Amino acid sequence: MPARPTLSDAPGFPDSIYTAALDLSLAAIVYYTPVIDAAGEVTDFAFAYLNPAAQQLLRLPARPATTFAQQFPQALSNGTFAFHRDAYLSGEPRELRTAHRADDQEFIIQLAAWRVADGLLVSFTALGNVASSAVEQALRQSEEQELAAYGEALRQRERLYRILDQAPAMICVFDGPEHVFQFVNPAYQALVGPRRLLGLPIAQAMPELHGQPIFGLLDRVYQTGETFYANEMLVQLDHQNEGRRALAELEKRYYNFIYQARRNHLGRIDGIVVFAYDVTPQVQARQLVQRQNDELEARVAERTRALEEARLRAEQQRQQLDQLFMQAPAAICVLDGPALVYQLVNPSYQQAFPGRPLLGRPLLEALPELHDSPIPGILAEVYATGEPYQAQELPLRAARVDGGPLEQMYWTFTYQARRDNEGRVDGVLVFAYDVTEQVAARQVVMANQQQTQALADELSAANARLTRINADLDTFVYTASHDLKAPITNIEGLLQALRQQLALPPAEADTEQVLGLMQDSVQRFQRTIKYLTDITQWQHVQDQPATPVPLAPLVEDVRLDLAPLLAVSGGQVMLDENSCDTIIFAEKNLRSLVYNLISNALKYRAPDRVPLVQVRCHTDAAGAAVLEVQDNGLGLTEAQRQRVFGMFQRLHRHVEGAGIGLFLVKQVVEKVGGRIEVESQPGAGSTFRAVLPQRLPSN
Repeated sequence: MPARPTLSDAPGFPDSIYTAALDLSLAAIVYYTPVIDAAGEVTDFAFAYLNPAAQQLLRLPARPATTFAQQFPQALSNGTFAFHRDAYLSGEPRELRTAHRADDQEFIIQLAAWRVADGLLVSFTALGNVASSAVEQALRQSEEQELAAYGEALRQRERLYRILDQAPAMICVFDGPEHVFQFVNPAYQALVGPRRLLGLPIAQAMPELHGQPIFGLLDRVYQTGETFYANEMLVQLDHQNEGRRALAELEKRYYNFIYQARRNHLGRIDGIVVFAYDVTPQVQARQLVQRQNDELEARVAERTRALEEARLRAEQQRQQLDQLFMQAPAAICVLDGPALVYQLVNPSYQQAFPGRPLLGRPLLEALPELHDSPIPGILAEVYATGEPYQAQELPLRAARVDGGPLEQMYWTFTYQARRDNEGRVDGVLVFAYDVTEQVAARQVVMANQQQTQALADELSAANARLTRINADLDTFVYTASHDLKAPITNIEGLLQALRQQLALPPAEADTEQVLGLMQDSVQRFQRTIKYLTDITQWQHVQDQPATPVPLAPLVEDVRLDLAPLLAVSGGQVMLDENSCDTIIFAEKNLRSLVYNLISNALKYRAPDRVPLVQVRCHTDAAGAAVLEVQDNGLGLTEAQRQRVFGMFQRLHRHVEGAGIGLFLVKQVVEKVGGRIEVESQPGAGSTFRAVLPQRLPSN
């Protein structure tokens, strides 16, 4: 039991003048201090002071060593203790009439109680002993019934409070206009943990609510009696009791709650009952769903716009592809099915047979003179096996016009099997060149090569040129047949699929996927054509004049061009500060050389380290500039090193490219009498070294 304070210890108790007045008072006055358990509940009252009138009536000393419940055990059942506790907790004056037995006599006691400072001041007066007359007996019986009813009401309230303690809702009861916490169930107490609530006005117990609408709502309910219903209302509390007051520092939670006015037996409002539920999770979930719906609607709108743009781009690219196909200098056609029906014929192919109808007709029906040639057998083999076939200057006898004479022709061509979406061969792609004139020219040269030595030399040079042209043509035809077959096949199949999709209702169509596949095929087609164009342009490029080219600005210019790749890889390009100031070389060609070597170093980087590319230049004993580009990338095996400068050599398949960059670099270097070599170890990087003669062109 806690130590009982004396009257002099009571904070805020009247000074000696008031003490003297109490001592002289004929009314009995007691000052109690509450006994509070660990849960914050008032369980008893300790006697702190009894004035003389109270001492005489109760037969107790001024400061008895006992408690209210010990002295008056019947008070727990007849409602007297509950009266004292309620008066203390509410802070409002309370009155009660009850019976008290002393010296075998029973007295009617009039009680008045009021909380003073941290204690309870109680005044009581004996109205007289209970008489035995019928009227007095009836009065006594009435008072006993009233007390019994009051006690029963208090017991019922206690039972109700015990039930509310177990309720899942957050429940509290406010008493009086200051909204003093009179009852708080565990769920409500959990809002603020161990913070004291009972016996305190809400403004004192929860000061962080200042600036929020709670106090105003409570006042309105108390004043008007109108019930208030809150739906998902934001209430911010200092749940962790960290002394936070600013709204920006308080956690946001949402509640459904009811403020219901409580009325006394006279019908007057004397408190408010609160029922609340924390609905924060469902509010946050709904807010999340709303945000996701908004984002989804935005994405759908964006996808719709992107789809329309993609459709327009695909249509433009299809038209460009049609133009490219129809304007290609090579003779191109598509033979469909085992009957090899002409499904597509470009103008260059049709020009070889002007006036002869080809489209929609089987090959041997359109060109019956080929029946006894090797062509039907070769096509049947390609269709059956799927293996491509290449021919160089194959002699054929055919008529260029219907009914015309058979002419001796020479064709260099590639037959490539076309496959459907399931990989089955369903046609043959033909890429051909009519080389009759070249063959005829070569035959003329060969027939006359025994004439004069000068003519022989001239014919030899022409033949060498023709040989190079044929070699380039071989590469072109092979590359075209290999790299163009899939895009063309895909585009044809995708066009058919697109027609089918466009015929479907919008809800069933899947045009976006078809358009995306068409886009990929077109891009592959364009890349292949670009690579072949680069090689063709190089073969015909004119010599560029050699000039002194500052090395540092050139490397910086290349580094800026490769900024996106450097950003993605996190790589660095460093120029040795002791490198040559200038290199005498064709500026455009030198830039191409440096760009290819640095970009390759970044593209073929090792996945487990940041790429570092070092550029150095020095002059060798012969006065040539030695340009080195060193990286820490994947490196090369000996077999790869032997093939690295070949045309269309792709040594690492996971990196996009055509395998022509280093081939062109080698051509650039060797054309001026230089050389290029590479040192490399797998996993240790590579060093490319270009030796460039340093001489200015003569006037």
